[in-house]
Amino acid sequence: MYILASVLHDEEWVRADGKCHGNIDLAIAVEHLCLAAAEQGLATCWVCNFDARLCKELFSLAVAEEPAVLIPLGYAADGAKEKMRKPMQEIVSVLP
Repeated sequence: MYILASVLHDEEWVRADGKCHGNIDLAIAVEHLCLAAAEQGLATCWVCNFDARLCKELFSLAVAEEPAVLIPLGYAADGAKEKMRKPMQEIVSVLP
């Protein structure tokens, strides 16, 4: 199963200085969805590298609707590879 999350630009909240928050709100919602899925034993992944124009066409999205992220949702394969992460010291800097 895949979930398509999109931003409705004509309905997104806009701060007084003009900053649009549709992408921020979408990111919060998608992360909550991913956490809830994990709690149920499901695996997810953010996929942002896709043809947004084609996706918009295939799903007949409105002009003001922007497909932002695809989320595959399902059970991880048996024997799935363990994630290899960089050591924290390699990616974090402490500023004075």
